[in-house]
Amino acid sequence: MKQLDRYMLRQYLRSFFFIMLTFICIFLLVDLVQKIAQFLDNNLSFAEVAHYYGLMIPWMLHWCFPVSALLAVVFFFGQTNKFNELTAMKVSGLSLYRLALPFLIFGVLLSLFSFFFEDLVVVPAQQEVTEFIENNMKLTEKSNEQKIHRQVYFQLPDHYIFTIQRYNITNGRGRGAGLHKVIDGKIVERLDADHVQWREADETWMLQKVQKRLFGEDSEVFSKHDTLILTLDVSPRELRQKSVRPEDMTFGQLRGFIDRSRQLGMETKRWETNLYFRTAMNFSCFIVILIGIPLVTFQRRSRGYGGGVAASLLLLFSFYVMLTFGKVLGIAGEAAPFWAVWTPNLFFILTGVLMLLFVKK
Repeated sequence: MKQLDRYMLRQYLRSFFFIMLTFICIFLLVDLVQKIAQFLDNNLSFAEVAHYYGLMIPWMLHWCFPVSALLAVVFFFGQTNKFNELTAMKVSGLSLYRLALPFLIFGVLLSLFSFFFEDLVVVPAQQEVTEFIENNMKLTEKSNEQKIHRQVYFQLPDHYIFTIQRYNITNGRGRGAGLHKVIDGKIVERLDADHVQWREADETWMLQKVQKRLFGEDSEVFSKHDTLILTLDVSPRELRQKSVRPEDMTFGQLRGFIDRSRQLGMETKRWETNLYFRTAMNFSCFIVILIGIPLVTFQRRSRGYGGGVAASLLLLFSFYVMLTFGKVLGIAGEAAPFWAVWTPNLFFILTGVLMLLFVKK
């Protein structure tokens, strides 16, 4: 059986790498067509463009893992089914479960590799991509997402931390500001404001609808203020360096950011959802293989690959739609972050197991 397993995996991996290479070439071509005008407007050299796409390839590879794994399953089992190889294996006493085992193990290993590849390679590369765009593509119009900064925090002298939940760098206004004094991991003083505004004239921050709390050993002093003017050792100029995106953080950095945000009393559902979404998304490599094997064995030999490919792409599209919808629910607070993004995974795992039970062994 080891020799048969090696043969099946060798044939499968040939299709896997060929499909992945095809998608990478398509991605590069489409992205180049979309961005060639920007490259020319910014007078980028061939070396700079090549460097940019060298940084983009890890991201493209990461997104190709699930679809390549699924389509490779379709082509391999479709071919073995078409030429009666699958029937011969079953006649020799091998069940579909045994034939599927090496592919399922490969799916688990690919999911683990995808997670660490994203954390160690994709995220650092995307950080360099962001820096490259800021430094070399200055004529590109800024999007609203770049103008709006969310969950910004600043470490200030004397144990103070200044936070803003949402800040518009264009008009200098924000919502959900807080100034916390943290000593030995405990908040001893905090200001919470509904609105905040940067005053360029005197370089101060104006906080509106403020709640102030002073914490003692066994007591709390509470007061309200309509407006407070603060002079802090920070300005909107630092927002570019301090704004945080989940895509630009490793798994450990994002989890640490969530822990710090909780200590400051900040809302973390958006960040928790992105954290769990990262694990759920990488686990999709195993799920698509689990469902792809019984899906293609349902196809008749006379139908060829067309039906299996179409059904597989529809499956992958449905999975991504459900996963993205769950992410939206988690960020909006309509569902617990973990269950919002992992429910689609559990649903498709159950679907794959049921399909394996009902398919001809």
